Amino acid sequence: MGRLSGFEQLSGDDWQNLCLRVLHEHHAGPELVEVPDGDRGDAGLEAFSLSGCAYQCYAPEGEPLSTSVRYEKQRTKMTADVRKFIVNSDKIKKLLPPDLKISYWVLLVPHINSRQLVEHSATKTAEVRAAGLSYAAENIVVEALTLAAFERARQAVIARQLTKLELPPHPAVDYSQLGDDLVECMSTKLAMTSQYSEEQPRNAIVTKLLISNVAGLAYRDHIRDQYSELGDQLEVVLSDLEDRLALQYALGQPVPDRRLLTILTDTEEAVASTLNTRPSESRVIAEGQVADWLMRCPLDFA
Repeated sequence: MGRLSGFEQLSGDDWQNLCLRVLHEHHAGPELVEVPDGDRGDAGLEAFSLSGCAYQCYAPEGEPLSTSVRYEKQRTKMTADVRKFIVNSDKIKKLLPPDLKISYWVLLVPHINSRQLVEHSATKTAEVRAAGLSYAAENIVVEALTLAAFERARQAVIARQLTKLELPPHPAVDYSQLGDDLVECMSTKLAMTSQYSEEQPRNAIVTKLLISNVAGLAYRDHIRDQYSELGDQLEVVLSDLEDRLALQYALGQPVPDRRLLTILTDTEEAVASTLNTRPSESRVIAEGQVADWLMRCPLDFA
């Protein structure tokens, strides 16, 4: 729980939308019932499962927050909504099936990094049990969770989201920060291939790779900001590929043309399998990474 999840910057509505999609994935079919918008505030829950889980979603404003401020906001939200769960019994009875007993009341938040929230959850558990609610199990538990508790469902939702994700448009390409030496290094290596031995096609592919390098970095920054764990997974996968360049690929594909093609193909497949992005976006990220390897020299044809 020590590191941020990457979801802290979501608005309250976006966080609620993400949580509900994950919960629908976790509770398959008709198992999850969303509470209509007009009733959520008074009822103190946004959804419940027919297996006895009640959910409320909350993303504190103003992130990044200190541990103490984040805890205070989460504690206040839990206190208020657990109170609603207790005092608005008439409304909640009308929402729940007559024989349903809630065993877990869950506050879903993007990040937890204070044990005090666990302690506060125990206090609220005792409060709900003492209320003797007809729609609550005798051993009901109040707890705060992150989406890490629904990892398989979270990954499935994020993977589908990335297939629809509108990644940011290509930024204006500025090669100046790359340096002439890096660009020349790439060009010199590509000259060793038969496909790009001539200056004109080589210049064209260098330009294409430079555009992909800038755009691919922008895509990766966006993914790290919005889906930090997927961004981390991609970095691990690309780092593993880089470790294999000097030995495995050099031995397996000694011909420069074949080595370049194999690495481009493998990198694109690695990106697509990790992110489930559109083919064109996977290709840009892969080409951008190969451009980086050509410039920094992990990939060589000597």
